Amino acid sequence: MLKGAAVGIVISLVAWLIPLVHVISGSIGSFVGGYMGAKALEEPDGLKAMGIGILMGIVIAATAAVVIGVVILIFDLDSFWILAAPAAGAWTAGLGMMGALLGSRSVNNTANF
Repeated sequence: MLKGAAVGIVISLVAWLIPLVHVISGSIGSFVGGYMGAKALEEPDGLKAMGIGILMGIVIAATAAVVIGVVILIFDLDSFWILAAPAAGAWTAGLGMMGALLGSRSVNNTANF
């Protein structure tokens, strides 16, 4: 499950970091990351798919909290912006879970496509 989450996190971050297309790729990057993360597992199932999405969300939220916290300290910004970290985590966890569930179903050939 950790392998799948790592694959999903890397794909999500790459989708956000590509200039000019991150408006489109960043919003669906977590879904694609979860999908590919589930396909990277040897025996994916629904519970592992949920774990992949939750781990992706936790890592992204923690990383975002650290980065935003440092930016707030350096530039003396309003601490309101720290709320973006859990929002990014929830977004990543939700789309990552949906992608991982679809990916695990497609690996097990139960997605009917």
